[in-house]
Amino acid sequence: MLYDLDDHNLFITPKIAYFPTALGGASRHMMVNGSSHRIAVKIKCSDNELFRVSPVYTLLEPGNAQRLQIVRDPGPPKTDKIVVIYKTTCASSARDAFECDLGAERKVIALIAKEDVTMSIAPTTNLKSILRQSVQKS
Repeated sequence: MLYDLDDHNLFITPKIAYFPTALGGASRHMMVNGSSHRIAVKIKCSDNELFRVSPVYTLLEPGNAQRLQIVRDPGPPKTDKIVVIYKTTCASSARDAFECDLGAERKVIALIAKEDVTMSIAPTTNLKSILRQSVQKS
């Protein structure tokens, strides 16, 4: 299967980003609206001191895609997350769509910073096993 059943409305790939702790780095992700409605997207991060995201708010028309850029500054090894909040909307601004969070759904992108990172993409997309491995090694 190319995508999870719950990915139909908003497909995000990759779902995991690895960063070296000494240098920090950047990760690019793709968000695709697979629904037949306009979707408003809001991005939240568990550590705004280490991470920068762009865009924070965006509107996705049906069938359209938007790149999500995540930048991490140098810092200690740890696991963080990006929460992608999305909902169907008729609003002309993504910010306006989130004045009320009713009907919003969420997806998570894992952000893993380790000292020995040499890869730019995750070897697996099973988020629960990646997070479990990260916690066990710490």
